[in-house]
Amino acid sequence: MALGDAYLNKVKVGDYVKWRSIVRDQNYEENIVEYRGLIIKIYKVVNQFTRPVHCAKILENKSGKTYTVLLHKIEKVETN
Repeated sequence: MALGDAYLNKVKVGDYVKWRSIVRDQNYEENIVEYRGLIIKIYKVVNQFTRPVHCAKILENKSGKTYTVLLHKIEKVETN
């Protein structure tokens, strides 16, 4: 059983999602930043040293960068 198995049926490629990340400034103070984007790929990372994990590759709206996010950290955004 991989981390994120329970979330595989909740999101799919093409879904609009949001996630949060802690970003630290030059004084090492933390800020929580919320990102939004489209899922472009869902995959499983398997490594001999760690537990298997499900991740999503997400194309972020504002910057156009792609981010790898753990599947259990993603929340689907309802759109019209």
